[in-house]
Amino acid sequence: MRKVSRPMLAGAPQYSRGASRPVARPVRRDVAIGWVVMLSILFWLIFYQNLPWSLDGFASASKSSGGGSAVNIGDRIIKVGTLAISLYLIANRWSLTRALAKNINVGAAALLVLAPLSALWSIEPTATLLRFTTLASFVLLCFAISLAGWHRQRFQQLALTPLMLILVASLVAGVLYPDRITEIGNDISQRNAWHGITHGKNEFGMMSSMALIMCANRWLAREGRTHWAIAGSIISLVCLLLSRSNTSLFATLVGVLTMVLIMRVPVIRQRHSTLVVVCIAATILLYELVIQNVLPGVNTLLAPVMSLTGKDTTFSARTIIWDVIKQHIQGAPYLGTGYGAYWLGPVPSSPSYVFLPLMYFYPTEAHNGYLDIVNDLGLVGLVCLLVFLIWYIRQALQLMPTDRSQAALYVALLFQEMVINMSESDFFSRTSTFAILLLAVTCLSRAGLEARLRAPSPGSHRQMKSAPSG
Repeated sequence: MRKVSRPMLAGAPQYSRGASRPVARPVRRDVAIGWVVMLSILFWLIFYQNLPWSLDGFASASKSSGGGSAVNIGDRIIKVGTLAISLYLIANRWSLTRALAKNINVGAAALLVLAPLSALWSIEPTATLLRFTTLASFVLLCFAISLAGWHRQRFQQLALTPLMLILVASLVAGVLYPDRITEIGNDISQRNAWHGITHGKNEFGMMSSMALIMCANRWLAREGRTHWAIAGSIISLVCLLLSRSNTSLFATLVGVLTMVLIMRVPVIRQRHSTLVVVCIAATILLYELVIQNVLPGVNTLLAPVMSLTGKDTTFSARTIIWDVIKQHIQGAPYLGTGYGAYWLGPVPSSPSYVFLPLMYFYPTEAHNGYLDIVNDLGLVGLVCLLVFLIWYIRQALQLMPTDRSQAALYVALLFQEMVINMSESDFFSRTSTFAILLLAVTCLSRAGLEARLRAPSPGSHRQMKSAPSG
């Protein structure tokens, strides 16, 4: 039987009309590397675009001063360039695109169809289309990355570098300008909390959490140089503690504990990985139902967790925001009021302007990703989100027998995101952190496709047994 060579930096598998399995057509190594470098730069630019204009954090988030118009023009050029380059690679490797599209997350695809359709009933159609365009550029870029020269650790190679640069730069800025990287406020959650070079302490905590999970995964898998994994873990942990974000800390504990159980506990590793993953996911969703009072009376079951964190079941004092959002959801419970159409800014024309006279500040989001999905896309969007989570877990479990360390990392990052969205709105947003999860979605789909292509075809063992020995 002829053996088909499939190098790590291979191009699109070419399908012949009578063949049931793809035959890889080798791509020049320098061309494949060139695509990876170009797409990596575009992905890293997402992080640059989402950083504040100065160290003042939220005060300069709009980038309205000091050349804001030039920044907006530059952002649009980058966005259009990202769309064009991604679409070109997708069209150029169409056979692989078709194969990968069959393995893509169904829930994510449904949400990405529902979001632009919501412009038909959106309360602000222009905002819906503009914000979806940004999200689409992220999605197409991540999809194109999964089509370029492939490596099983492509996800870490692209995602960990910008995270570590931001964390290290934040520590350096903290030494040089300690008064400019801390939050403004004296309440218990903001006092002495760092936001680093990001907009706020919660964003800083989320990035630190993701970096720590990736570094811990590398150490647990014993891949690469151990001292780099330890150094990255220490830097990430220091930044996480300085952010004083209890939600990010709890999300990190969930993610790291999941990896330890799956990768290092022999009994779970050999027999009960699926059960553990499903139970943890169900517990997180149950907790979300509890904090939204969908299951009243269950709070007593979570009292031990609350005593450890020192907070109530909301992990924050955000119930006022949630109550207002729930009232707004009642106006369009099934399809929502349009993707990104509610949080238009602190202007009288925005429906979210109600928070200024009510709370004397503008929260910019519902501080709950599940609620924001329902507010934008209704209960239909929530169902799509649940399908997205289930499909993601299903694909990770399918990958686990062939690449346990990568599957454990993907699961840990999903659990981290599920916990984070209890107090922050990050699901299908235009943030750097969700761009990382989008990259995980496409890389997970590509890894699953690679695992199937490498698996022996049905009947191959019988053919080998019946072949003459001489």
